[in-house]
Amino acid sequence: MSASQQCRPRGSLPACYLVVLALGFASPAAYAGDEPGASAAADCDRAAVITHVLEQLQIYGPRSEKYEYFGFIYRAEGEIASAVVRGHECRAQDTCSVDTAPAAKRIPQRAKVLGEWHTHTHTTGSRILSIQDVRGAHHNIHIRCYSAFYSGNDGEAYSWDPRSTSVASAMATRATLGRYALDVRLAGTPGLAAAEGGRTSAP
Repeated sequence: MSASQQCRPRGSLPACYLVVLALGFASPAAYAGDEPGASAAADCDRAAVITHVLEQLQIYGPRSEKYEYFGFIYRAEGEIASAVVRGHECRAQDTCSVDTAPAAKRIPQRAKVLGEWHTHTHTTGSRILSIQDVRGAHHNIHIRCYSAFYSGNDGEAYSWDPRSTSVASAMATRATLGRYALDVRLAGTPGLAAAEGGRTSAP
């Protein structure tokens, strides 16, 4: 599995994160459920994926004041879940970063990957996708059913078409899904992958 550092502008400061370029390359996890003849509608279940994403954004969105969160969406044993990782703290003097590799490693074997979601920070984030957001999702369009979602710095949640190859085309496909409450603070952060250097990602 390869990864590449991606940076997106945030005002006058760039923000960087690591995005998986070939999710599940030569791995059964990304392709489980892609057998010929499988029902695309039943397998993709977009409505259930959107419901799950909104639930995830309700949990992790309010925690995104200074941190970005990223999740790979998958189905395993009939249940939709996310493998989630938190980025480094975003400060005015440096960049934001999220290494998505630990999240990818937590996708169970034989799971069906369904897409990704991520948050933008409240303090330094944007309501607009970056070219790196677009390219990161586009790299995984070989995975059937792959969908892309994000929340802006104001808590608004969106989907966009991961087949897009530019910010303009991605923004043209963007659909509003709802909004999470910025002032919600829940105890604990369940299900995060270990951060780089062996640190846990819990706040």
